[in-house]
Amino acid sequence: MMPLGDMAPQAKRQLAAWEAIAKDWQLTYDRTTVMRCPDCGRGVYLVTDKDGNPYKYIPSAILALVVLHLRNHHADLDPN
Repeated sequence: MMPLGDMAPQAKRQLAAWEAIAKDWQLTYDRTTVMRCPDCGRGVYLVTDKDGNPYKYIPSAILALVVLHLRNHHADLDPN
């Protein structure tokens, strides 16, 4: 994984812009195992495994998963 310090300035700006959108993006818990995007209904990340054991995410991992979802499924939000 490339350290952020090694990223091109434009890439850092783009990532920061997507993260600004993602940090306020509200997800909904579907009461099974998935946090979903309320706009498109797609799953963004798993809450539990198949046996009901909870996954543990650090905040930066959740932010990265939301950014990934937004970039892949809501490209119209592109801040550039």
